[in-house]
Amino acid sequence: MDISMTALTIGIGMAIAAAFGAIGQSRAISGAVEAMARQPEAGGRIFTSLIVGLALIETLVIYTLLVTGIFLQGSLDKMINAKYGKDGLEAQKMTETYEAEKAKGGAH
Repeated sequence: MDISMTALTIGIGMAIAAAFGAIGQSRAISGAVEAMARQPEAGGRIFTSLIVGLALIETLVIYTLLVTGIFLQGSLDKMINAKYGKDGLEAQKMTETYEAEKAKGGAH
């Protein structure tokens, strides 16, 4: 698997999780506000339920972030080392640093 495709897949997965989490939270808040408007005396219980529900929705997004981090830590290093090799990766970094300095007009 290519490194760029892995990064793209993970980025899309996080974007989808964040988007649907935000949609879920907005619907929960909307429903709670409507319920409080209809029954103001139940506002305290509705608010408590809202906070618990929002925490659970946000937990799903955080789980996605954790799974993404675990995946990246384990496999991305392996992919980079497989593509460049340990010494090849250092040489690649040195080449990129040299090219960046050269482009800035710095000392080489």
